[in-house]
Amino acid sequence: MFNLRKLLISQRSKPTLAVIGVSAAAILSSGLANAGAWVPKQGEGYNKLAYAYYEADEFRGDNDNFSEFIGENTSFYGEYGLGNNFAVYGQLLYQSLEQTDANNVKQTNNGFGDAEIGIRYQWQADPFVLSTSFLAKLPYLYDEDDDLALGNGQEDYELRVLLGKSLNQYGYLGAEFGYRYRSGAPSDEYRYLLEYGFSVNKNLYLRTKLDGVLSAENADSNASDTNANLLVVPEFDSGKWELTAGWTFDSSSKNKWGLELTYTQDIYGKNTLEGDSIQLGLTRVF
Repeated sequence: MFNLRKLLISQRSKPTLAVIGVSAAAILSSGLANAGAWVPKQGEGYNKLAYAYYEADEFRGDNDNFSEFIGENTSFYGEYGLGNNFAVYGQLLYQSLEQTDANNVKQTNNGFGDAEIGIRYQWQADPFVLSTSFLAKLPYLYDEDDDLALGNGQEDYELRVLLGKSLNQYGYLGAEFGYRYRSGAPSDEYRYLLEYGFSVNKNLYLRTKLDGVLSAENADSNASDTNANLLVVPEFDSGKWELTAGWTFDSSSKNKWGLELTYTQDIYGKNTLEGDSIQLGLTRVF
């Protein structure tokens, strides 16, 4: 399904789109800086600039007219500690999309997608890390009336509970559970995430995640798929498995630069695309 040669060719012209018993700083230095429940100290944080390529040729649902979907994006994720156990975080991405139907008719679009901004508070560190977050998704950087729109054009608001537990030299575990209210016609969503990561040595770390969406099945009865983009249908379930390998260049430096390579696969779902993606990211922990 994933075609590496096609990925390399496509890049030529398209603009693309932390533990109990130890401090948060120790998690940051391990390369596991964006482990969800841990909040960085005041003035510390994490940035990631990444390019991702996604390809799907199956749709889990009723759509006999679909043939292929290709999405490329360049994304920036940032997280910054405000002090008093608070942090702000957000993400912005630029997308290039191409969708082909059964008659080989292609639709394309590119531009900025939804912006996300949130705040997170860490309530405790013992006997496990407990945090809560609030996130807003903002659809103001694209035209929702485009034939292949870059989002579904409505605001989303999400509350999430995040848990973390250090396993000391065996890494860490994380779990997240949330509810996303989607304004307008689309269905609200239950969100969940399970995560495990560990450091192989002072430079190399590995991480895996299961990231899921379960529809609340409360979409408006007149909700329609006016947007051809099959990534943003009004109501769907999905589950993605992610595997990441990361390398920190100088773990003793205050500014820790690194690289991450992430493979993601759509492993289950309903009314959603079935594909896989690869992402290369430049990271900075400070």
